[in-house]
Amino acid sequence: MTGWKTLVFNCSVSLAVLLAEILTYLSGLDWHLLLSPQHVPWVILALGLANILLRHVTSGPAGWRRAAS
Repeated sequence: MTGWKTLVFNCSVSLAVLLAEILTYLSGLDWHLLLSPQHVPWVILALGLANILLRHVTSGPAGWRRAAS
């Protein structure tokens, strides 16, 4: 493998290891200490509204589309 294929393969392996470590950490975390069940719907709503707001304030194409033009 040469060039970008090697880079993609190495990044994939690194990402898999990093993801495994993050999931191991998060599985041991008690989410009830950070966020009560009553607040979960409000957090989800706030994230959705933030995404809608960000989409409305951005006018250009996504970053990877701009490079292709």
